Amino acid sequence: MLSHTVLFRLRRPFDDEQRAEFVAALRTFAAEAPLTAGPMTVTVNLGVRDPANARFADAALSATFTDAETFTSYLKHPRHQVLATEVLEPACASWLSLQAEVS
Repeated sequence: MLSHTVLFRLRRPFDDEQRAEFVAALRTFAAEAPLTAGPMTVTVNLGVRDPANARFADAALSATFTDAETFTSYLKHPRHQVLATEVLEPACASWLSLQAEVS
């Protein structure tokens, strides 16, 4: 099994409405995420730390895939491509992705 985790940092400045729209778009995608081996989860930072800190992520997305080949197919899937180009690129200053083997 392959675990896929992404941390998102929104472009600064942003307001509560922009953050809510971004999180809603992630949750809509996660509700019908293609090719996953279980539910995709979206978590949102509680804002306990100073958001001006560059080490602060605003949201995260986690999913599990059966193997690396399925994950590669997910990256090429049209729904994932739309998420990247229409949601992530306009809203995010950056994002970090980690793939790890899980048992």
